[in-house]
Amino acid sequence: MSDILYPSTCEVEFKGKKPKDSWMKEWPLEQRIEKFFEFCQKFDQRDDGLLKDEYQIFSHRLHWHEHPYCYYMRDNVTDNELRMFYTLVFSFSNEHWGTFKALTSSNEGALNDHFRVNRVTRNDLFQIYYPKGTNVKHWLLHGTAIAAKNLAYVLQDVEDGKRGPYTMMEFAKILEKYFKEHQGFRSPLYPCKNTARYIAMSYPHLVDPESILFGGTGFFDGLHQVFGGINLNGKVKYTINSAGDFIVENKHGEMWMEQMNILVNHPLNPMKEQKWLNCEDKLCFAWKHIAISHGEKKPTKQIPYTWIFPDTFNLSDRPGFLDEIKFKGHMYE
Repeated sequence: MSDILYPSTCEVEFKGKKPKDSWMKEWPLEQRIEKFFEFCQKFDQRDDGLLKDEYQIFSHRLHWHEHPYCYYMRDNVTDNELRMFYTLVFSFSNEHWGTFKALTSSNEGALNDHFRVNRVTRNDLFQIYYPKGTNVKHWLLHGTAIAAKNLAYVLQDVEDGKRGPYTMMEFAKILEKYFKEHQGFRSPLYPCKNTARYIAMSYPHLVDPESILFGGTGFFDGLHQVFGGINLNGKVKYTINSAGDFIVENKHGEMWMEQMNILVNHPLNPMKEQKWLNCEDKLCFAWKHIAISHGEKKPTKQIPYTWIFPDTFNLSDRPGFLDEIKFKGHMYE
């Protein structure tokens, strides 16, 4: 099934459903790093059966900004309230392309039909903890619109020269604070970080795509497979200072920073820009790949391709050969 092979891995103990060490723990560290970057190269080319067939769990390119959402936003949306509105809907719907397509349609009837008849959120990604009793379809249109109106000034401050671009974590934390204090969310950081990613990838003059974005469980599981030892998930303490800088505050944070710097600056790293974000993203995908390959995780049930991408978008297209005209017109029709 997979063309990426993991020869001579070893059995590992589990704590619950998670391995307590790397399956590659007996490999030299440099060999584990090389395997991660082999994964990244094949991820970029979709030169692997699992990466090719299970598009819904490997649903990005090597570089996050090579995504039809970012192409559309860069080419078509200049109003900051609308930038915020579209990106909040896309992120809180777990990146549901059909919902975004309906939202940007000039046909109000098509939008109403989509929200009345169709599923409007992807069901294969992280569960978003909406406040109890939330009507998700109603909230995705109206709660996000209220938030966009209230938060547009955050982006406008940069446009007006009142401050420089936000870091991604700084921006995500502003959104998280708003949704907790004003809309009753308990744990909205996941979609807030996705919002920060997409704004940064679409509008780097507003949110810095080269800044650090702190990963979640899957990222830490992938990092653990590369470096072994203890899994740092939940152990890193950090703050975002008044300048938006990411500051680690304990020894596990220093260990995490050291490991990430090794990967980001490694000569084999095929990621040429937004290295922190793209390493974070691909470590999560690498974890899924190795866990499936070792029989400890199963691919999720496939969902319609058009829930994720326009049907004219091909993950294996090489970005250097893309005709960007197609992102400005018929692709979205």
